[in-house]
Amino acid sequence: MAVQIQMRRGTLSQWAAANPTLADGEWGLETDTNKFKIGNGTDAWNSITTYSSLGIGTAGGTFAGTVNFGVDGTGQDVNFYSLTGGDHMKWDASEEQLIIEGTNGTVALHVTDGDVTIADGDLTVSGDLTINGATTTVSTTNTLVEDSLIELNTGASSNANDLGIVMERGSTGNNAIIAWDESADKFTMGTTTATGASTGDLSITAGTLVADLEGDVTGDVTGNVSGTNATFTGTTTTYVDVVQETGTSHTFALSDAGKYIHCTTPSANCTITLPSDATTAFPIGTQMLFSSPHASNKVVFAAGSNASVTSLDDKLTLKGPDGVAAVLKWTTNSWLLFGPLE
Repeated sequence: MAVQIQMRRGTLSQWAAANPTLADGEWGLETDTNKFKIGNGTDAWNSITTYSSLGIGTAGGTFAGTVNFGVDGTGQDVNFYSLTGGDHMKWDASEEQLIIEGTNGTVALHVTDGDVTIADGDLTVSGDLTINGATTTVSTTNTLVEDSLIELNTGASSNANDLGIVMERGSTGNNAIIAWDESADKFTMGTTTATGASTGDLSITAGTLVADLEGDVTGDVTGNVSGTNATFTGTTTTYVDVVQETGTSHTFALSDAGKYIHCTTPSANCTITLPSDATTAFPIGTQMLFSSPHASNKVVFAAGSNASVTSLDDKLTLKGPDGVAAVLKWTTNSWLLFGPLE
């Protein structure tokens, strides 16, 4: 004769209203939720744990409702295995992290406390990727960008920051930078102590650019020009910068190179002391012109400390009025003086 076993049953509301105490090991089924409880002989129905009905076997099935493994605060590890040996997804309860391992235990994905590590394989994002945070660090051998344009400071309605690319040089020296100087409204490049985290008006020491130039150059060009051939095309107008010297002497600066200095002191001679490199290091080949409109008050040339001046018959006073003398730096600390001298 067949034996039929039935567990106690009722709807969720019926069980809650009756609130019986099940015997130890006795089962009770909620017919409208497919959930069950197992009594312990002591606690009433409303005080014991509810379990989801079992609906998954080797042939598959479906859980209805929330599935809990373990008790909140005292959870346990959960493994989800694939068809390939060694591949599985694991919730590590003690470390509070989700790990997906590839073949032979290689970590493919590691998620813990909001941090995500992909240690094995490539990450492909087919849609848009938005990253919000203070710092984005890219540590790769090569970074390939398909975009034709890269926009810095995107979304800014106004700007007070210098913009550009900072290159870390480590112990070699200050960082290198290619930048837009917002305060000067100009491009610049050189070295800086700033980093990629710096903001505002950066301090940049101009560096040397080694390149071929094509097109117009506006502004002053300083330094030496060398090469086999130099060809200039277009309209070029050259002016000599005139300086009015109203004192009895002239204090030199490197910016005086190539200038015309007109000594206009009416009551005394104007002494021009040509400096050594220790005082003002003019490049070899520097030329300057001097004159005075006065007949009695002369322009007198002299050699500064550690410098020398060479002229015809060792004459060092410019005849006036309106005579013009030229000086040329021809070796280190040595000057040549030309013109109507007396």
